[in-house]
Amino acid sequence: KGVKIGYFEQEPQLDPQKTVGECIEDGVEESRAILDRYNEINMKFGEEMTPEEMEALIEEQAAVQDKIDVGNLWELDRQLEIAADALRLPPAEAIVEHLSGGEKRRVALCQLLLKNPDMILIDEPTNHLDAESVSWLEQFLDKFPGTVVAVTHDRYFLDNVAGWIL
Repeated sequence: KGVKIGYFEQEPQLDPQKTVGECIEDGVEESRAILDRYNEINMKFGEEMTPEEMEALIEEQAAVQDKIDVGNLWELDRQLEIAADALRLPPAEAIVEHLSGGEKRRVALCQLLLKNPDMILIDEPTNHLDAESVSWLEQFLDKFPGTVVAVTHDRYFLDNVAGWIL
């Protein structure tokens, strides 16, 4: 299995017809699918099955549970709310087409971070963020278990986030 890479570009591409909420949900689509599969598996335990089928179901449940634990997916809705608040996202019902460039960048950044990639490539992440949002982003990236490659002119951000500078 490959490495999941998330890329945040300076001019992110979002569907202009979608709402902010729909864009954010796109970011957590894979995580929601994992949680849905876990619930489907648990529903199957009430059905008649052979011992072999039961064993296979138990193994699949364990594999899905591992994905949930690694991604901390039980906290997905809470993580979504925290990220949306910290990045000062527009209301969920706002249409992307009507957002400013800075608002679109914040929506795209939130979407990317919630995708939970293994590696994040991020270009000028602090543009259009206020000091509190930058502070939250620094803390998020500090706790991020994967690799972060950032291109930025923000020396304070680099000092607070970078383990080493190339």
